Amino acid sequence: MATRKKSPPSSKKGAKKGQQKREKRRFGSGAVQFARDVRNELKKVTWPDREQLQQSTMVVLLIVIALGIYIAIWDYIFQNLARLIFL
Repeated sequence: MATRKKSPPSSKKGAKKGQQKREKRRFGSGAVQFARDVRNELKKVTWPDREQLQQSTMVVLLIVIALGIYIAIWDYIFQNLARLIFL
């Protein structure tokens, strides 16, 4: 198991300065900075064109429908087996 090295205890004066800096931050400034960062990252994204988006959507819909049918078939089989066994 890894052990952590303990940092030397800070003086009360240094700790007080750190607390003062934290208190000076405006309420909500972290949320504003987060929103700016998100917007900057979204500008870097390569968005798909309309044709690629339609193709991807069709693939997803077909897979969802196919899996729904597959699960429905197995559900029907197990439902009938349960009726035969328990009723």
